[in-house]
Amino acid sequence: MSAPPETGAESARPRRQQLLGRLAMAAWLVLMWAILWGDASLGTLVAGACVAVGGYATARLPHLPAQLRFRPLRILLLIGHIAVEMITSSVRVALHALWRPQRMRGAIVAVPMRTDSDLLLVMVSLGLSLVTGSLVIELNREEGVFYVHGTPVSSERSVRHLRRQVWRTEERFVRAFGTQHDIDEFERGEQELRRADEENSEEEPR
Repeated sequence: MSAPPETGAESARPRRQQLLGRLAMAAWLVLMWAILWGDASLGTLVAGACVAVGGYATARLPHLPAQLRFRPLRILLLIGHIAVEMITSSVRVALHALWRPQRMRGAIVAVPMRTDSDLLLVMVSLGLSLVTGSLVIELNREEGVFYVHGTPVSSERSVRHLRRQVWRTEERFVRAFGTQHDIDEFERGEQELRRADEENSEEEPR
């Protein structure tokens, strides 16, 4: 028995999803372009759009899944969060370099992530790369762990500060772009992480 012919609406649906995915990727590239330049003027946005189109034309970039969500208020909070982190981290690194050069030490810190979305993990990695003193150098996909090189990191307190910074950025991205399923997975991962921290703190000798 032959399969029923594909209707025009059914055949157009994958094309619509692919177009939405490409538009999402282009919008993400334009956003990163504006953040890198620190300017949201019309000329910067047009230049970013040209870079996005050129990237698709030369590298055949993959499109983002159509399940991606865009929450305007959360996106504004994310942009504000990254802007504040960029300013404060730049000031902190500059102060250490000028007044405490002996403490300008870097370290690679393992940071367990709560989200399991490949797309969101890439977004978090790109967002962290915009902040002075933090750079994701490896992702252990099986264990869901980021290995982040932080500067300055010279004590256990600064290690905890770096982890909190990564987790705040992760949460902003998940709540700005994640689906409801992504948010539910994130919250479950956060609860598991808190339980593990509580168990570890109880096992430590007093």
